[in-house]
Amino acid sequence: MARGAAEWSGAAVRRFTRRATAARADTSWLTRAGDALSALTSAGVFVAVCGGTVSSLREEIAARPAAGAAVLPGGLTAAAVALALGAGLVALFARLGPVSATPAAAAWWLPLPACRRSLLRGELGRAVGLAVAVALTVGVPAVLAWTRTLPGVLAGLAAAGLLAALGVGLLVVRQAGDGARWVPAAAGTVTALAVAGPAATGCLIAAVGGRLPRVPGWSSPAVTVGVLVGLLAATVVGLLVADRRLDRLPAASLRASGETAQYATASVFSLDTRELGRALRTTVRRPRQSLTWRWVRAPWQAVVAGDLAVLARSPWRWGQLLAGAALPVLAARTEGLAEVPVVVAVAVVLGWGAAATALGEPGRRAAASPAADRALPLRAAQVVWARAIVPVAVLVVVCGLSALLVGQGTGAPVAWLALGAAAAPAWAGAALRAAYRPDLDWSGPVLSSPMGAVPTGVGTTLVRGPDAGVLGTAPVALALLLGAAPWWLVGAQLAWSLALGALAVGTAQPHD
Repeated sequence: MARGAAEWSGAAVRRFTRRATAARADTSWLTRAGDALSALTSAGVFVAVCGGTVSSLREEIAARPAAGAAVLPGGLTAAAVALALGAGLVALFARLGPVSATPAAAAWWLPLPACRRSLLRGELGRAVGLAVAVALTVGVPAVLAWTRTLPGVLAGLAAAGLLAALGVGLLVVRQAGDGARWVPAAAGTVTALAVAGPAATGCLIAAVGGRLPRVPGWSSPAVTVGVLVGLLAATVVGLLVADRRLDRLPAASLRASGETAQYATASVFSLDTRELGRALRTTVRRPRQSLTWRWVRAPWQAVVAGDLAVLARSPWRWGQLLAGAALPVLAARTEGLAEVPVVVAVAVVLGWGAAATALGEPGRRAAASPAADRALPLRAAQVVWARAIVPVAVLVVVCGLSALLVGQGTGAPVAWLALGAAAAPAWAGAALRAAYRPDLDWSGPVLSSPMGAVPTGVGTTLVRGPDAGVLGTAPVALALLLGAAPWWLVGAQLAWSLALGALAVGTAQPHD
């Protein structure tokens, strides 16, 4: 390193790294061009599929009579879902940095006597590019639900990309300041309120028999261009400020974020959703005061108390429960979606599945660290059965209230409440079955996939748990198709759910 001080710039270090990587790489420019063409083709197919799905859904909605309890316009619901997904992406990028350094880069890049700002500029560019790509992918269905004109679609996607880039810039500014630990919690709150707020509003309006006033769209091109220009200016300013703050990022924070990002990336490419959840999971807060469990007398009660403590100290999980209960209600109160029972049934599966995933957190922690459970004077099967008590109790409330509001206006509120509560055992069993599923077996044969090499049993592992929940919701889907919840269906739902829940808990045994 005696070539002079000019070689110690961050740009020179990054250029040297790129050249060394290219010299040892097995891929050529032709291969990279082919990969880029394949990615563009996949993006085009995705847009075409989304457009065709939205168009066919619009035609099916137009052919059906309007639902009386659907009072929310489709544009409002699309905006609420887009806001919820955007807040979730903000939480994800805040958890990953958004600027980070891999362990290798932290080992030999950061200690170099080079400008850290120019060293990390490439990481900032990659974070912005990834955020824009994800925002465009997520924004395509929402924009197509809002408008079908080409200028409107392009303007909506441009706004989504600019907002994503601006969000990354603001996160970097916070990361360089006093940290962004509060950002995931705030983003989670926005996500839950974005789903629950419109759902509650729609239920209140349907109860009083009112209608929401129509919000006029931005039909003027001048207004649309002005908004986009303002977003562009704010994005440029935000990225410039973020670029100037790169040299203030501490090495410890960059290293920790890089390890998390590497862990999450490896989990995604191996299709291991449980490891991905472990990489991105939130920490359990320590209580401000000690909790006393005077009612704990037996070992199984200690298991229940531990599960309650984990959930009580995880505010993120309570927001997940709220959003999971409100998502089916939002679909049932939205004009256009309420007329298609299949769409509402899909929302029921997604919402109740999210609630079950939140309640499976104690089981996932116990599966990762089984020492505490093995110290109890209980057999492994007894511990799992005791761990099913809290999910069943909470899901009875969540699914029951959700189904009650979904069936608003049908004239049988008690039947819908009972129908939703009867589905709780199946989803509780699904939560435990997913929490205790075995790890991927990398010792056997592997398959080649677009994500890379994956074990042959990865498909079975991915559906282990959700399969019980989806099957257990079949009677609810039938009630949505019928437009009513007869009591014979409630009884069938309870018997079917208990059988599936018992089977799921019985097969959800801890493994060594």
